[in-house]
Amino acid sequence: MCSVQVHNMENSLLDLIFLSEKRKRILLFLLEEPNDIETIKKKLKASATSVQPQVKMLREKHLVVQDKDLYRLSEIGKIIAEKMKPLLDTLSVLEENADYWTERDISKIPPFLLSRVGELGHCITIEPQIEHLFEMIPEYVKNAEEAKTFKALFSYFQPIFPSFYLELAKKGTSVSLILPESILRRWVEDDYREQTRQFLKMKNTELLVCKDCEKIPNIVAADNFMGISLFPKDASFDRKYLISFEPGALAWGKELYDYYEQISKQIQNIDSYASNTP
Repeated sequence: MCSVQVHNMENSLLDLIFLSEKRKRILLFLLEEPNDIETIKKKLKASATSVQPQVKMLREKHLVVQDKDLYRLSEIGKIIAEKMKPLLDTLSVLEENADYWTERDISKIPPFLLSRVGELGHCITIEPQIEHLFEMIPEYVKNAEEAKTFKALFSYFQPIFPSFYLELAKKGTSVSLILPESILRRWVEDDYREQTRQFLKMKNTELLVCKDCEKIPNIVAADNFMGISLFPKDASFDRKYLISFEPGALAWGKELYDYYEQISKQIQNIDSYASNTP
């Protein structure tokens, strides 16, 4: 009998919360701090007549309590709202760019960060136009040039990269780059060797090599934006980035970069990686 009652209560609370967008938003809003009905109404951009019945239902289920003119979450309401938020944030992130996440290989994102993907917040996708397929994406370049600290991991080679990040460092940006060993060998070939040497000599630069970083996503963890370019699940390759400017995303991106930095080795001398060392 008890288990049936608990099951019915769970269904009742699930219906109460998830069958009403207003009730979900009220719970999340009151999670921040107690508020009066006027403030709740303004936050939801709704009339008092549409908000008050929802607050009444939450009070009847003991999720919200009233102290004079203020409404606040009960202890039970707080537990539920705190569990709701990461789930709803995750759903929001995945739904906003559903095709991207569905079609990409996410296996190289460590589980402790994948479970917190809701922290990315609002994301947009950027990619090169077909007529500029071999150029750097303009939105990417603009944000990179505005960064004061730029950390990135690259899983593919692009001829413009060595000169671009050298110029970025010359402007005073602190630049740290991680390259798979196969890509590093391309950077130190004859055409790019001198640029790579100049890059290594600068005080505000760092170059690392990762031997276990093949087929990992491109990762950007700058102080002004986060970007990730996941490999498609099929055999095709593109350079579509998912980027975000939200504080939670910047912290998430840095954790992802740091994860790969821990399994990388800093490069002091490139000669051992060059096939034709002069």
